[in-house]
Amino acid sequence: MTVIQDEMKFRLFVLFMLTMSCSICAQEDSTIIKLLVSSRVDTTSEDINSIIKLYEDYYKSKPDSIYDNPYWNSKEKERYKDFDFSRSSIFQGGMTAETLFRYFSPFVMSVEPIGNGHKYQIRVLFSSPTTDPKYAGSKVWCIQKLNAVRENQKWVFENVAVELSKNWSTKQVGFITYIYPPTHDFDQREADKGKAFCNEIIERFNPSYQNGFEYYVTSSKDEMGLLENFDYYFVGITSGKAREAMILTSKGNEFYPHEFVHKLLPLNSNRGFVIEEGLATFLGTKEDTVAYQELMQKLAQDLINHPEKINFQSVVSQTVRFNGYQTAYPAGAAICELVYNASGDEGIIQLMTANSMGFDNIIRTVSEITGLNREEIESEWKIILAASANHTDKH
Repeated sequence: MTVIQDEMKFRLFVLFMLTMSCSICAQEDSTIIKLLVSSRVDTTSEDINSIIKLYEDYYKSKPDSIYDNPYWNSKEKERYKDFDFSRSSIFQGGMTAETLFRYFSPFVMSVEPIGNGHKYQIRVLFSSPTTDPKYAGSKVWCIQKLNAVRENQKWVFENVAVELSKNWSTKQVGFITYIYPPTHDFDQREADKGKAFCNEIIERFNPSYQNGFEYYVTSSKDEMGLLENFDYYFVGITSGKAREAMILTSKGNEFYPHEFVHKLLPLNSNRGFVIEEGLATFLGTKEDTVAYQELMQKLAQDLINHPEKINFQSVVSQTVRFNGYQTAYPAGAAICELVYNASGDEGIIQLMTANSMGFDNIIRTVSEITGLNREEIESEWKIILAASANHTDKH
């Protein structure tokens, strides 16, 4: 993922403070979820009114939580645990449906029939009323699209990706099922490169892996956003994402090693964000030596230029998440490189399977693997970052 996603949490907090301090308009009762509707929407239609009510009912049903939601279709609920592809982005940073409706008043832009009239698509704008130029850049949270289908004589929601990709091509290459639009010129050489990379990661770190995953290819962030039910999105925007059972890319590429790593690592609910992204950066992004060096150099320079803000404690603990880039990526990668230099793949396996939630657990785990104390770990970490610009070895 790109740097923007974690920054959203901070901007959301700032926007909340602005909203409350300025007493800008919000719905009077935060427990009442009610939509405003554009005049272009045909509210004389029984079906369209049913879709609007479905949307309201869905948002009253705690869609920020993952459970057997009665307003979503059964097929996707059986296939995916996190079945609403927009959920993780639209509700990030502790957002709830009530909070979303209170501060980003929803406006139904359209409800139109699609798929020969067998489905409807609702499009809803979430926007705050702020006019302050300082915060206007984040005023539109998103424009969400959802499709509605009939199931057991009632309307339920479906991800836009189902209809959007139904005529796309598929191609199986190793563990990867590529799915791409007719406009995409499939690059077999890059796909074979992806297959070889995945096989290597599996052999080294997760030999019992058998699952496979889908890989959706798009050529822009907005095209990729449609696969996650966004006609426009500021929240969660990124150039690539590893989701449950799939990878999404906006780069028009078949080879995305950073996201491959996310899909192929052994499952570990206690693996923290810094180590998760560090592993993907060290094992994946490093395939592009220049990109890896540039990222590491950003943190190395910040350690020199802004030591009071950017330091070992602040970035590894994620007190400072963002400084023009997501600090977890190079901070975690340097930890992984330190561990690899000390103990090779065996050390990396220990790191990826350990409890690395939080600063103390990271230090304890790295110390157990390397035999270094906290001060020695920090010293080696800084040496690795300082040398990153000239480091060309490939692991």
